[in-house]
Amino acid sequence: SGRTGKIRVQSLKIGLMSLSKGLLEEKYRYLFKEVAGPTEMCDQRQLGLLLHDAIQIPRQLGEVAAFGGSNIEPSVRSCFQQNHNKPEITVKQFIDWMRLEPQSMVWLPVLHRVAAAETAKHQAKCNICKECPIVGFRYRSLKHFNYDVCQSCFFSGRTAKGHKLHYPMVEYCIPTTSGEDVRDFTKVLKNKFRSKKYFAKHPRLGYLPVQTVLEGDNLETSLQIEYEQLKEQHLRRGINPLASPPDSVVSPQHASEDAELIAEAKLLRQHKGRLEARMQILEDHNKQLESQLHRLRQLLEQ
Repeated sequence: SGRTGKIRVQSLKIGLMSLSKGLLEEKYRYLFKEVAGPTEMCDQRQLGLLLHDAIQIPRQLGEVAAFGGSNIEPSVRSCFQQNHNKPEITVKQFIDWMRLEPQSMVWLPVLHRVAAAETAKHQAKCNICKECPIVGFRYRSLKHFNYDVCQSCFFSGRTAKGHKLHYPMVEYCIPTTSGEDVRDFTKVLKNKFRSKKYFAKHPRLGYLPVQTVLEGDNLETSLQIEYEQLKEQHLRRGINPLASPPDSVVSPQHASEDAELIAEAKLLRQHKGRLEARMQILEDHNKQLESQLHRLRQLLEQ
């Protein structure tokens, strides 16, 4: 969109609330109320407006490809499928969906955790660099007992005690409670009876993925079919699209056929535009993957 020096009030509110300091669930409630109707319910169009405004933050930072691209339709569909495709959702249903950390909005809780972890001190020692206490993020293994890693060692891909990168770990941005310690101990105990192949075959994503890429295949197929149909119609009628129309009176039948052709051409242009948008998303994904591959190669060379 062109720069006009103006911004919608709702977009400004959503942006400020997303970047402000506060409880995550309170943010979710506020964002929902900003787009909800008088009945405090939200339909697909209203949720789409919310997600469209929110995704502009990673988009301006050039990171939108990592969160599924600019197309918010799959995220809207994911939310309503989670709630049995009801025409409207409540604030509780919206919060439950956001707790799953959908791919298009996972940056918001991550940003919240980063801010919370800046000054956090964990009474644990890093098993690699021996830092104690761990400051920032703390990563605890769910495969080995008493295996903790600081954020520097975790992000650089360092391991110790035979711990593999594909083993499950849990991230903490604030000091753990006794209940969380007991819960993690139970998980480690269960994982002790699982083989290495299990963890290699069952990697867990830290977010709810949304389908964004495969839609382009269906659009491309539809576009090709419509193009072939239009081409056959031209050949049957002996019409040259580049030829000038004759200076004769056009019959109503021909006028109707021309209107159909114009409508089909308009539809093709719309599909072409959507395909180009999907291509841009794929290119952004490709750049993101190349960047990640480059970082992985650097880690392997170290």
